[in-house]
Amino acid sequence: MRQFLFSILLLFAVSSIQAQSGTSYSKIMAAFEQWKTSSIQKGKYASAANCKMEIVTKDGYKGPNTGIPQDLSIHFADINGDGKLDGLFTFHPQQCDGGNAMMNAQDRVLVLSKGTTYTTDATYISNIEQKKEGWFTVTGALEGMIFGTYNEYGPEDGRCCPSIRKPFTIDYKTKKLEMEK
Repeated sequence: MRQFLFSILLLFAVSSIQAQSGTSYSKIMAAFEQWKTSSIQKGKYASAANCKMEIVTKDGYKGPNTGIPQDLSIHFADINGDGKLDGLFTFHPQQCDGGNAMMNAQDRVLVLSKGTTYTTDATYISNIEQKKEGWFTVTGALEGMIFGTYNEYGPEDGRCCPSIRKPFTIDYKTKKLEMEK
């Protein structure tokens, strides 16, 4: 009987933890969708319906030339160190005119817990990145750290292929960038 009660209690505890995690994931996804909708409304990105060559190449078109693709990379971890799950969304902006000038571009959106809600920050990583000559390709996040590859063109490199590539980490709290020499 004791084992049965213990099993029921354990099952309830595991279900409760899973429900809390599921709620966090849902809140993170909802916060990103709100950011996405707001960014489109503000004119930073074209909507999926307007991100088409025949629209953005028309004479007089003054809207955005990039859109947010369906293909996103999403990483979940406690990035801000408050013990709650956060999200990091990365994507390559969709070039609406069909070109490839942005082949190395990557946008990143942090979705960070703040009490019982979530806030978004699409500038944190870019603000650190702009202090460098090259650019970051963010590949993930783990407990307080954001990581990926730093890319930079050498003097003889073609646009496709930067020869300088180094792993990097950013400590979220201190904004300290560490990179191989």
